[in-house]
Amino acid sequence: MGGFRKTGALPLLISDNISCFHGFSTREGGVSRGDGLDTLDLGMGAEKDVRENRRRFASALGGDISNMFSAKQIHSNIVEIVTKNDLGRHFECDGFVTNEKDLLLTVKVADCVPILLYDDSGVIGAVHAGWRGTVNGIAVNAVKKMIMLGASAENIKVAIGPCIHACCYEVDIPFVNAVEEAEYGIELLQYITPSDKEGYFYADLPEMNRHLLTISGIKDESINICHSCTCCESDVFFSHRASHGKRGLMMGGIILK
Repeated sequence: MGGFRKTGALPLLISDNISCFHGFSTREGGVSRGDGLDTLDLGMGAEKDVRENRRRFASALGGDISNMFSAKQIHSNIVEIVTKNDLGRHFECDGFVTNEKDLLLTVKVADCVPILLYDDSGVIGAVHAGWRGTVNGIAVNAVKKMIMLGASAENIKVAIGPCIHACCYEVDIPFVNAVEEAEYGIELLQYITPSDKEGYFYADLPEMNRHLLTISGIKDESINICHSCTCCESDVFFSHRASHGKRGLMMGGIILK
C-alpha cells in the first residue's frame, strides 16, 4: 500500500508519514446493507445508518460527529478555513484546513482522490480532489490556506489515500480537452497517456496531485501515495466506476488532539 497500514477495530488505512490522528475508511466495519452500500457507507444510504457509521469513523480517529466537518462537495477548488465557531454550518466546498484542536476534517470519496495534509506546527487539511478540482488546483489552494495559518510548505506531510488509479481511469478526448483548458491543465497533460483503444486515454489523478503539491513547495519525499486502486479493489473500497454508481461513500479524516 506504499507506506500505509490497516489498523484498528474499525479498519482504517493510516499513512506512515503523518503523526496526528488520521485515516482513510474502507467499506468494512459498518451497519449499512444493500444496493452496494455494505457496510461502512458514510454518506449515501439511510440517515440512521450513515450517522452510526460516521459515529464509528469519528470515534476511531478520537473525535465525535459533533465536531466533524463534512461539506456538500461540488467538484470545485474551494478550500475553507474553519474554526470551532463554524461547527454546524453548511459548507459547499471540497476542502478544509484548520489550526484548532479537536476539529475533525473529513472528505467523502468513491474513486476521487482524498488528500490529508499535516504540519507539525499544528495545521491540518483535508481535500477531495475529483478531476475538476485536481486540474483547477485544489491541492495548491489547500497549501496556500495552510500557510495562511502558519504552516510552511517544506514541513507539510501529505497522505494521498485510496482512489482510482490510471489502470482503471480511462477517459476520452473531450475529457482531455477540458483538462487542457483548466487552470493547471497544460502542465498536467503529461499524466494522461493513450490507452489501447483509439480516442481513449488513461489519466493518473494521484500523480497529478503529487505534481501540484511539489510545485507548491512540498518535498516529494513528504508525499505518501496509497497504491490501492478503488476500482480494482472494489470489494474493499467503494468505487463509482466499478459499481456503475451503486455504491456508498468512504471518508478521509484528520484531527489535531
